[in-house]
Amino acid sequence: MSLTRQQLTANYVSAMREGDAALFIGAGMSRPAGFLDWRNLLRECARELGLDIDHEHDLIAVAQYYLNHRNRDRARLNRILKNEFDRPGTFSRNHEIIGGLPITTVWTTNFDKLLEKAFERAGRQLDVKWKDSQIPLAAEGREVTLYKMHGDIASPDEVIICKDDYERYARQHELFQNQLAADLVNKTLLFLGFSFTDPHLDYMLGHLRSLLEDSKREHFAVMRKTRLNTHNKDRVKARKVFEYELNKQALQIEDLQRYSIHTHLIDSFDDVTGILEEIESRYYLRNIFVSGSAHEFGDFGEDRARDLCMHLGERLMAEDYRLISGMGLKVGDYLVKGALLKLYETGTPAVENHLTLRPFPRNLPAEVNEGEFNAKYRRDMIAKCGFAIFIAGTSRSHLESEGVLQEYEIAKALKKIPIPIGATGFAARRIWEMMKPEIADIYGDAVPARTFKQLNEPGLTNEQLLNVVFEIIRRVSESAPDRATSTRARAAGR
Repeated sequence: MSLTRQQLTANYVSAMREGDAALFIGAGMSRPAGFLDWRNLLRECARELGLDIDHEHDLIAVAQYYLNHRNRDRARLNRILKNEFDRPGTFSRNHEIIGGLPITTVWTTNFDKLLEKAFERAGRQLDVKWKDSQIPLAAEGREVTLYKMHGDIASPDEVIICKDDYERYARQHELFQNQLAADLVNKTLLFLGFSFTDPHLDYMLGHLRSLLEDSKREHFAVMRKTRLNTHNKDRVKARKVFEYELNKQALQIEDLQRYSIHTHLIDSFDDVTGILEEIESRYYLRNIFVSGSAHEFGDFGEDRARDLCMHLGERLMAEDYRLISGMGLKVGDYLVKGALLKLYETGTPAVENHLTLRPFPRNLPAEVNEGEFNAKYRRDMIAKCGFAIFIAGTSRSHLESEGVLQEYEIAKALKKIPIPIGATGFAARRIWEMMKPEIADIYGDAVPARTFKQLNEPGLTNEQLLNVVFEIIRRVSESAPDRATSTRARAAGR
C-alpha cells in the first residue's frame, strides 16, 4: 500500500524537525536539467553491440557488455560520460528547494554537479565526498555533506557504471558502505529521482540488502505510477500490459517495505516539485517571524503594546514555535523578554533552538548600499519562516514604518502567511487593509473573513487578539496541503 502525499510530507518533516532527515538523489532529478537518462546515454554503445536499447531493461549489464566488447578499455565510455555530465545543465526549481532545505546529509548516485550548485547558490558550506579516502576528513565549517557514492565526473575512470563496479563495491568502497549503514540506522532517507525500472536502484538494493534489512528506521521513496500506453493502437493489448505492470508495481512497493522503504506514487515527475515545496512549507510553518517597531504607540498605548508583545513571546515558546525577530524598536525587546521568561520558567534547554535574533546592523561602511543590504537581510530572515506577524510599525521618520511595509511585501513574494494585528495601528493596520480584499488568495478556505476582521478590532482584549492570531496559525497549518491546492487553482483560474 502506497503512502499518501500528506503522510509522506508530514512524516518526513517530523524527521527534519528532529534533525534526522537526509536525501538520496537518483538520475531522475537530473533529467529535467537537460541530462540524458541512462537509456539514451548508452544508445550508441548498444547499437555497436547489435542491441536495441529500447528492448533492454538491465542497462548496467549493457554497460558491462560494452566494456567486455572493448576489452575493458573505458576510454570511449569515459568520453561519453564526460561529454554528457561535465557541463552545467539547467538549474531546476527542485534543486533550488533542495539547496535550502535544513538537512545536513545528502546521498546521490549522480555524477553531475547540480547538487553542488544547489548548495552553493543557497550560500551553504558543502563538503563533497566521492572517494573513500575523503570520508574521515571533515571540511571546516561544513553545513552539508554530499556523498557521491558512485563517483564524480571529475574522475570518470572511477565512476560506478557496470556490473563489475557494483559487484566489487562492498569490497572496494568499504568506508562508503559503513557511512551509509550508519545513516540508514540514524537518519530518515527520502529517495527522489528513482523509478521502479531503474537498474541502479535494483543493484544498489542488492549490495545494501543486509544493511537495509537491519535498519528499523522508516525511509520514504517517491516514484511514478505505472501508466497506460496510449500510443499503442492495440488498446486491448495495451490494457493487459498496463494491468500486468500495475500488479507488478504493487508487488515492488510491498517488497520495498522489507527494507522499511515506504513509497508514495506520483502521476508525473513534475509532481516532485510540489512535494518538495510542501515539505519546505510544512517545515517552516513552526517558524514565526514577528515584524514591528514602535517609535510611538498611538491609541493602543505603550503599556498595552508591551503586554501584547510579551504575551506573544511567551505563548510562542509555550506552544513550541521558533521565534525569528529583527529586534524592531521596542516591539522586539518586549517580545524577546516574554519569550526568554517563558523558556527559563520551563527550564527549556538550548534557547538558541527556539529563538533566532537578528538585529539590524548600524553605521554600515560607506561603500555598502544600506537599502540593498537591508532588503537582503530581511529576505534571508523571512525565507526561514512560515508565518509573519505584524505589530504596530512606526519609525522616527515615518508614521508608518517603511521597513515593516517592506517586510510584508517580501513575505507576500515568498508566499509566507501574513497575520497583521491591525488593532495596533500604523503599518500593521495598513497591511490589514491591503490584505482584506485578498484573504481568500492568501489563506485559501482556512480562515473565515470574520476571523480576519477581528485582528483589526481594538476593542478586543490582548488575550482575545492573540487567540485570533493563534487560531489563524492553527487553521492554516492544519489545512496546508488543501490551501496550497486551492491557491494554485485560483491562480490558474485567473
